[in-house]
Amino acid sequence: MILDDISFSVKKGSFTGILGPNGAGKSSLLRCLYRYVKPEQGVVKFNYQDIWQIKPSDFAKNVAVVLQETPSHFNLTVHDVVALGLIPHKGIFARANKTDDEKIVQAIKQVGLLHKTQQNFEHLSGGEKQRALIARAIVQSPSLLIMDEPTAHLDVRYQIQIMELAKSLGITIIASFHDLNLASAMCDNILVLNQGKLVCQGSPKAVLTREMLSDVFGVCAHISEHHQHKVPHISYYYGYIQNEQDKGDNHV
Repeated sequence: MILDDISFSVKKGSFTGILGPNGAGKSSLLRCLYRYVKPEQGVVKFNYQDIWQIKPSDFAKNVAVVLQETPSHFNLTVHDVVALGLIPHKGIFARANKTDDEKIVQAIKQVGLLHKTQQNFEHLSGGEKQRALIARAIVQSPSLLIMDEPTAHLDVRYQIQIMELAKSLGITIIASFHDLNLASAMCDNILVLNQGKLVCQGSPKAVLTREMLSDVFGVCAHISEHHQHKVPHISYYYGYIQNEQDKGDNHV
């Protein structure tokens, strides 16, 4: 069993973050939400309808996905990759019109890749590929955007910029995070997974506590209020290697 008795709902237009240590089930949960895996029990609903009862074409018009692994797009330029976001609405062989082209260019501009529009996607850095895929999702115009650790390959500036851009779209977002402070700053609601179970959920202030960080992540931390946006800010204590060595010495 990978996921066990997980139940939650997401409000339209909200930003929900999924946190948890490695192997907690974050990616597995997201795969259930975007129809990559069908759970053996339970149901996932989108707009009160079982997602497996929705036509794939209709689901693709409403749900966009950005994964941490960047797929291969052989011999496609950045413009071509971003234009793939049009497929759910126009079909794979339909030609883009002037309005479509303007939408593509605007999305590329939003993620800061306008100077690489005609560059081969495969020649981009990991972070640039991730930004191009987010531009593709913008062109897709979904009502729900699912992101699996979308900032994994980005430097600090683009981590903040891309997540702020996603939030500014005004659509429902569900994203997994490794950076707890970034999740605190961006999310309206947070789900915490551990060993396949949902151990807590709520606002960043309610969820990001010293007790949770100790129980779930095994770290000691100080929680303060961020001076700008007044949400929890985590400062970690160090010395874990020495503590493990001390434990080992005590067992000798």
